[in-house]
Amino acid sequence: MADHRMTATSYLVLGLLSDGPATSYELKRKVAVSIGNFWEFAHSQLYDEPARLADAGLVDVETEPGGRRRRTYRITAAGRDALADWLAAPTPDRTDVRDPGLLKLFFARHARPRDIRHLAIDQRRSHRERADEYERIHQAFGGSIDRWQLKSLELGIRYERTVEGFWAELLDDLPET
Repeated sequence: MADHRMTATSYLVLGLLSDGPATSYELKRKVAVSIGNFWEFAHSQLYDEPARLADAGLVDVETEPGGRRRRTYRITAAGRDALADWLAAPTPDRTDVRDPGLLKLFFARHARPRDIRHLAIDQRRSHRERADEYERIHQAFGGSIDRWQLKSLELGIRYERTVEGFWAELLDDLPET
């Protein structure tokens, strides 16, 4: 078993594989309709990380004998233990918000008033659309996803509606240009 530095992506892969075996492509598809809505990372990691986890003994890999030689990954008992330990560990880190709109707002004293107004309009629309999409997902999958996935989705809706409201209030406070 190789030494492996665990990252958030490591646990994301273990969490997804705990629901059943998958290829890297299948992991990418699962992320696109779930975690990818609130956890941003390079999706190329979904092709590299499972192999590293296999080297560490946290997942098993089965390679097709012919054709594309697709690799299917399956979580091991050690992988389940690592996931359980991570879930049980405290999460004292602060939330990392990497919002380009917020960054632009921070430096808005250097912008033209009309550009600040356009920023607020665009950000309000963007967060409204994301919240609307989360609500559509909630309607479509609410009865078929587990309680904790549903709660994660509900937090996403609340977050997006709150940020949408912030930009709407800012827009109301800005002079017409």
